[in-house]
Amino acid sequence: MLKKTLLVSGIALAVAAPAMAEQRTSSVRDNGFSYSYGQLAYDRWDFDGDWDADALSAEGSFGLDEHIFLRGALRFYDGDYDIDGKQLSAGVGFHTPLQQGLDFVTSADIIYDDRDYRFGDDDDVGFEVRGGVRHATTEKLELSGGLTYIDLYDDDLGVYGEGLFKVTPVVDLGARVVVASDRDSIGVFGRYNF
Repeated sequence: MLKKTLLVSGIALAVAAPAMAEQRTSSVRDNGFSYSYGQLAYDRWDFDGDWDADALSAEGSFGLDEHIFLRGALRFYDGDYDIDGKQLSAGVGFHTPLQQGLDFVTSADIIYDDRDYRFGDDDDVGFEVRGGVRHATTEKLELSGGLTYIDLYDDDLGVYGEGLFKVTPVVDLGARVVVASDRDSIGVFGRYNF
């Protein structure tokens, strides 16, 4: 029941978000956040205290217009119990300014996971939906966070957070964390904005 409620809520939010953006009272049109970038990342995953994995990924985002962006990622992971695998994800996102230095951001990704382990292999197609805010905390630091819901092998609801430090106008270094009921992850990444 929770899974269906969250899915319907996410779809309703995605459909209503453009209309809400037109009705906003803020005069801010663009906070200057980059939604077009490529990045390399390392993450440490912990699945319900059962098994851990190290993941390397190449990720990207491309802004189509002032509100819509495309997302994609390719991940390779290696974990306990001879588990290793790869993930391919693609999706779409929406962002709009709420006020000066603060954007509302939501995204939805389709995820394909192919996993090999000691006793065989497994694969699944699922999705992840996120919704939260992105904040220009200082001139060099951005913070973001919100809710994440993933349905891949099993469904899981959690929170995410990310910090982004601007090294140069086009290069950023970041750290991220996800805390959920069945999965936790912590990671670092380097980003090139274009």
